[in-house]
Parts: sequence; structure tokens; C-alpha cells
Amino acid sequence: MTVVTRTSTSWFSRLGGAITGAIFGFILLIVAIVALFWNEGRSVATYESLVEGQSIVVAADASRIDPALDGKLVHLESAVAPVADVVDPDTGISASGVIGLARKVEMYQWVEEKSSTTEKKLGGGEETVTTYTYSREWSGDAQDSSKFQETTGHENPEFWLPSTETLVATAKLGAFTVEGSQIASVGAREALPITNETAAKASEALGYPGEGRAVMQALYFGADEKAPEVGDTRIRFEKIVLPEVSIVARQNGDRLTEYTTENGYTLFLLAAGRETSDKMFADSQTENVILTWVIRVAGIFGLFIGFALIFRIFGVIGDVIPFIGSLIGFGTGLISFLLAIVVGVTVIAIGWFAARPLLSIGLIAGVAAIVFAFTRYARKQPAAPQA
Repeated sequence: MTVVTRTSTSWFSRLGGAITGAIFGFILLIVAIVALFWNEGRSVATYESLVEGQSIVVAADASRIDPALDGKLVHLESAVAPVADVVDPDTGISASGVIGLARKVEMYQWVEEKSSTTEKKLGGGEETVTTYTYSREWSGDAQDSSKFQETTGHENPEFWLPSTETLVATAKLGAFTVEGSQIASVGAREALPITNETAAKASEALGYPGEGRAVMQALYFGADEKAPEVGDTRIRFEKIVLPEVSIVARQNGDRLTEYTTENGYTLFLLAAGRETSDKMFADSQTENVILTWVIRVAGIFGLFIGFALIFRIFGVIGDVIPFIGSLIGFGTGLISFLLAIVVGVTVIAIGWFAARPLLSIGLIAGVAAIVFAFTRYARKQPAAPQA
């Protein structure tokens, strides 16, 4: 089913929205600048803490606890032995020898999708045409049908069982003990098949005896899995397995905890399987570089959006004649992009100044050269002929 709506917005309403957007743009600029500056400090501090950790880490034998290493940063490799089975609290389904059990719930529901097109009108107004499309799909998120544009005929029942993850309380690494939550992040996921017997027990535990059954390795609630109806629910389970693990952490008796470096940052490195400490530190440095660049790109993009929101008001003013507004919008978009690059790189350079002064000065000099070249190019453009 498809529903189409048309909405008209006057020029004055758009102008008011542009002013509000400009205020939000200023706020976004501040947030992006703070995030970029913080990211550079975080990146440098993380790099320094990893360098320090690699220089002081000591190899430990997981099979015995050496009191002389207490309080030190140690590296150990060990088989993982969970101390108990993991049981899903709602269904009673369990798995042994695992770090955790993930429950993934999906319901067959009505899903609303919308797409919009906006056309500018002479005088600065806009008309927006929005198309709402409805289809029935399996979804792991509750679709609130009360918020649909067209609710009649698209009612969804309550999403009655959430997805969740249950972890083992503790596991043994030779002579050491760790919490399941400390090591689960590097575990692998494997499907846990559901049998007719476990389906019957889980159905009874959920309060629906006889209604749930095993279908395609999942617990299924519904009349016919080949022709599902709205409200049908399927529940899949995954084991979180981790046969062996390598850890770099602080030895605290028979426990392994975070190690605090001289700059106040903490170290707790994990890797599935058996890996040397050198490789673990190298991988962590790579992760730090990747995260740094992700935040840099996001920060510069935030600057671009902020500047674009601030300059949008000029495009709205020009939209009294749509063609003029489009030209202004293109120009302000280009200016927003250049300003985002200049401001972003400058903030990054300032953030690096304390640790990498030469690199910082080089970045600032590069920005200055770009600005100078752009200004010189603009001045050389021929002036518009007088009427």
C-alpha cells in the first residue's frame, strides 16, 4: 500500500527555519571543533600509553601465579574454561563451555518507508511530496505502528520479547580468573540449533506451552512459517565461544585488571587465540590510527554541515527566484566545504602542537598556503561588466 501527502511551506516559514538552522549550525561548529581537538589529544595519549606499555610488559605463565609480577603489566596466553553453563533467563535455553549466549528476536511486522521530493516555487515557497510505502517484513526492532502516517490496516502487536545477551559470570585462564564481560568482545559467534525438545521447554518457560516449535534452527511462534502473519515471532540463539585468549593487563592477585599508564590512560588488550604482546600492541596502534581518522572525518563533516546551515539563509533569500537560490546554494556549499577543511585541519594541527610541533607547523603552513592561493585566484577573476 502507498500513501502520498503534499506539504507546502511559505517563504517566511522557510526563512524562520533557516534562522533556526543557523543557530544549530553555530552549536554544531563548536561541538565539531571541541571533538576534533579532543580527538587529537586522545590519539596522542593513546599512542604514548601503548608505547609505554610495550616497553614494560612482562610475559607471564598462565598456569601459575607469580607474586613477583603482582601489580605489573603482564602478557599471557591461555585456554579459556568457563566455570558454569550460560542460561538464557527467559527461555531456559542453555549452552556449556561458552562465554555467552546471544538471543536475537525478530517479529513479522508492518514496516513503513518514506521518501520525499521537494520542489521550489516562484516566490520562495516549497512543496514537498512524501510517499509512504507499507510492507510486511521480519524485523528485530519494534515498529511502532501508532506513529505511522496511515495506521488503519497496519497495526502491529506489541514486541513481546527483547533481544539480549547473557554472559558467564567468570572463566578460568589457567590459574587466573576473569569475568565473562572482560573477554566476551573477542569471542566468535556460532549458531545454537533449537531442537523440538528445547523448543517445548522454552515455550513453556515463556508462558506459551505448546505454541513454540523448532523451525530452521530457531524457536518459532506462529501458525505457518512458510506464510507468516503479522505478529509471528522467531528467536535465534548464538553461542559466544572463545577457546583461547591472549591478554595484556595488570596482574592483581589471581585477577587481571586494567593497567594505568603514567599519562592516566588504561591498558587492557585482548586477542582471540594465542598472539604475542608485540602483535597485540601493533594491532592496538593500528586501531588507534583508524579511530583517529574516523573521528577526524566525522568532525570535518560536522563542520561542513554547520557552515552549510549558517549560510543556508542566503540561499533561502535567493529562492524568491528559484534559479538564483540554486546558484547561491551551490556557492555557499563550496564555501562551506573549503571552510570545513581549513578550520578542521587548523584545529587538528593545534591539537598536535604539544606532541608534534613540526608536523603542526607544517599543517598550519599548508592551510595558510591554500587560503592564500584561493584568495589570489579570486582577486584575479575579471570584474563583472558595468551596465
